[in-house]
Amino acid sequence: MSLLAVGKSTKNRANTSLKSLADMENNREMQNDQLDAQHKSNQVSGATSGAVIGFQVGGVYGAAIGGTIGLLAGSI
Repeated sequence: MSLLAVGKSTKNRANTSLKSLADMENNREMQNDQLDAQHKSNQVSGATSGAVIGFQVGGVYGAAIGGTIGLLAGSI
């Protein structure tokens, strides 16, 4: 095998490895975006549930307090 062929083979393996690493990075970023979206959804859901329950118990002030507690609980 010539030196040129060895160099070409090494280059091809390096390019394949870089593509694989780039794909892995893209997957990691997509998963992080999905987790962020889920976290925000949980916060909104918790705040809404807390506000509804708080309103039933204590009117407007209960809704404010319940919403805050729900937001904090949804953040966990």
